[in-house]
Amino acid sequence: MQIESFYEIELKALLKKEQYEKLSELLQKEYTKINDDVIHSTRYRPGDIRLRYSNRIFELVHKSGDPTCIFRKETKMSFDNKEDLDKMKDMFDELSLQTDPPWIKHKQEFEIELDGSKYTICLQDIKDFSYILEVEYLSDDENYILHERNIRSIFKKLKVEPIDPKDFNDRISRYIVANRKWL
Repeated sequence: MQIESFYEIELKALLKKEQYEKLSELLQKEYTKINDDVIHSTRYRPGDIRLRYSNRIFELVHKSGDPTCIFRKETKMSFDNKEDLDKMKDMFDELSLQTDPPWIKHKQEFEIELDGSKYTICLQDIKDFSYILEVEYLSDDENYILHERNIRSIFKKLKVEPIDPKDFNDRISRYIVANRKWL
């Protein structure tokens, strides 16, 4: 088991299907693809604790603060296999933590270097929710001003606008209400 902690600096944009498809083509041509995965996630509350798995990752993730904030502390605990992750899920179920409906997302990640720092561009197709572009930087310290500026510059280069945090929270809330049947 491995535990890592860092600060995540990120902005998100909601995309229309056509934008998603165009960006998928553009990103594959112009940037280095570092990952292509289908990730299953369940979020537990109070707080923001997630269990995620795919064919290559099995992890518990804790994110502090508002999910739409540009800057948050994140802690990840990696498991060796799905069985160990399922044991954690069983423990959460016994604690009667509140769960949100599960997410399934196809996530493509690309790397871009700007001002000597590497940023990740994440193109996501979240089933029954939306298409999302996310640009993020993982940092060891709390100084996010330079990285926020660079992330906004990447958004501008890709010709997309970040979503307003309140609008994004509203969309998440509507998704949760509409998909309670999956709990």
